[in-house]
Amino acid sequence: MSSVSDNKTVLKIKALADSAECGGNSRDEVFARCFLAAQKTLGITPFDEQIAAAIALSEGKLIQMQTGEGKTLCAVFAACAHAKNGGAAHIFTFNDYLAARDCEWMKPIYDELGVSVGVITEKTPRGERKELYKKQVVYTTAKEAGFDYLRDFTELDPNKMCFPKPDFAIFDEADSILIDEARIPLVIAGDVAVKEDGSVAEIYEKLSGFDEADFEVDEETKNVYLTDEGADKAEEVFGVRGIYSANNAGLLAKICACLKAREVLREDKDYIVKDKKIVLVDEFTGRTAPGRVFPGELQAAAEAKHGLKITSRGRIIGSIALQYFARLYPKLAGMTGTAESAREEFEKFYGITVEVIPTRLPCKRIDNPLELYFDQAEKQKAIIAAVKDAADKQRPVLVGTASIEESEELSEALRKEGVSCSVLNAKNNSEEAKIIANAGKRGAVTISTNMAGRGVDIKLGGEDSSDKDFVVNAGGLLVIATSMRESGRITLQLRGRAGRQGDVGESRYFASLDEDIMTKNNLRKLCGRHYPSEKTSGALTDKTLLKEAERIQRISEGDTFDERVNLMKYTLIGEKHRETTFARRTALLSGEYQSEMWKKNAPELYERAVRKFGEKELNALENKILAALLNEFHSDYLDYTAYLREGIHLTQIAGRNPAEEYNIACEEYYENAAQSIPERMTEKLEEVLKCGNIADYKIETPERIYTYLLNDMAEEFRVKPLLLNVFSEEDEQELIKEDEAEEKKGFFKKLFGKK
Repeated sequence: MSSVSDNKTVLKIKALADSAECGGNSRDEVFARCFLAAQKTLGITPFDEQIAAAIALSEGKLIQMQTGEGKTLCAVFAACAHAKNGGAAHIFTFNDYLAARDCEWMKPIYDELGVSVGVITEKTPRGERKELYKKQVVYTTAKEAGFDYLRDFTELDPNKMCFPKPDFAIFDEADSILIDEARIPLVIAGDVAVKEDGSVAEIYEKLSGFDEADFEVDEETKNVYLTDEGADKAEEVFGVRGIYSANNAGLLAKICACLKAREVLREDKDYIVKDKKIVLVDEFTGRTAPGRVFPGELQAAAEAKHGLKITSRGRIIGSIALQYFARLYPKLAGMTGTAESAREEFEKFYGITVEVIPTRLPCKRIDNPLELYFDQAEKQKAIIAAVKDAADKQRPVLVGTASIEESEELSEALRKEGVSCSVLNAKNNSEEAKIIANAGKRGAVTISTNMAGRGVDIKLGGEDSSDKDFVVNAGGLLVIATSMRESGRITLQLRGRAGRQGDVGESRYFASLDEDIMTKNNLRKLCGRHYPSEKTSGALTDKTLLKEAERIQRISEGDTFDERVNLMKYTLIGEKHRETTFARRTALLSGEYQSEMWKKNAPELYERAVRKFGEKELNALENKILAALLNEFHSDYLDYTAYLREGIHLTQIAGRNPAEEYNIACEEYYENAAQSIPERMTEKLEEVLKCGNIADYKIETPERIYTYLLNDMAEEFRVKPLLLNVFSEEDEQELIKEDEAEEKKGFFKKLFGKK
């Protein structure tokens, strides 16, 4: 295998740069101009490895490139080559701080090549985003771009839509965004005014007699379900027949919401009551979130719990998982330090191949094998001893923890031992980047969650490298991983923070037998007699025990991969329906398609309206009303699928495929609901005709729009498989008879089972 320096394309690009004969827009010519621009504007001469990485990015590959090897510059080459050939590139960074930093840092190269560049962060006003998205290269986060894509779905004025047609995306820290966070849906919701009919408050009051025998709380999803006894009691208390019938779906939703508000939601933890209003508390920051409301009927149920006025309810209008948002781009590329271990997943989910770029200089980092301890207490003693030993020598240490709580606990223990340290938890990316940049300083001890400080190089001797010689003699940066993660990539990412660009460094990796990953995958059973029968001090040395512990991680990785594949089976149908609905809506608002529902389904009313308001004005209004109705239609669909996924407390029997059954139900619901739109449009036309002037008609839209992340885990599908028809053939025949005897029922009869 030839080295990067022997790569013919790399040599050609460098030769073009040396000759300065690179005025065209072929990839090689643009790369040569970028090479010269980097030298001229930044004083940087790109390495051969960086050029090779840029070539791979321009070919739509995912490159593995170690920390400190200059990935940021590689993306500029690929983005410029794409832009110079009429394309638009979006470079997605790990956070807003890195987007702003990289854009400002690399802007001189773009300016030299005449390529327009901009940055969009969470603080960028909505009104400015449309112009920024017109830039040839845009730095932002996948989250912000995804939210802009969803916000366009709420606009009725096409001039206010800002997100452009997706073209070329380059993902920095690609494994974090495209794999670890791929399942997390971006959600856009809105407040919908409701009539205060007292129904939720009345239902809440009537549920006072329901006890633990009448419902169950799912600890995974925090949802509440009626037991068979509870379903019987609900039918008796509310005077209905068939609580699971389509006619009673709204009642069932309110019952479950009221029980969840009573049994699951906790005041001063999940929300506070302020000025006679429910104010949510963000579960990650612990701060109040005044702009957010509980979804569906839960907001009204929480208000009923405290006897407050029920004013509005939040409805999810649109949602897209990061995985599917990435797949909107016809061309994808990415960069990360740990891609090889996820090669299969990148190819399966995104169709992109992985290319490993060698380091410019040989890696001198010492990676120590797993150190296994009996329990958390023994492990923490060993970690503290390792940190204290390094601190005594003024050797810098970076400790990577699994959670904010672990970081705080460890830092407190170290301070008691007289070791001062900085604690990072990804709450302030700008400030924490400065701390991480100095994590290689003499005597520095930095404790960080895995997400904090990503994308920032750690130089030995500090940001200015002033104490580099001392730190090198002390052994370089010591990195400590405090536990085994579900993915070995996280440990590899952490190890990679040391030993940048040929520096010396060391990594140590600690775990204990009582960690969740060990108990979840039953290490005790795997090890048999090799598993210690009583508490042991110090590191465990049994080779079989260590071998099986390391195998646990591979088992876990296989499980999470299977979960992601399984999740895709459940979510593909929703993505198909979202794309269809979004496309129809956009065509209506852009004028690409003119609705003729009124003309076809209510010709007499339509003719009256044309005579009264004029055909052009009426047709324009019809498209807008239909677009708004598609929002309602999609919200109903999302409510249904959420209920279907989270609200069915059934077990898988009879060998039926739950994913197939789920997809069939979603398809049937979508088609049936779509058939109701013409009738609903006719009702809207009747309302329009009541207006004296067409401008007097106001289209109902949500009062307030807001966005948030919903942590949607595939675990819910594995623990609680969905099965629509879980009955035996005899049961099915019985249900058919019941259906013939009762009035027509919708999907809820099939979905929620029989008593």
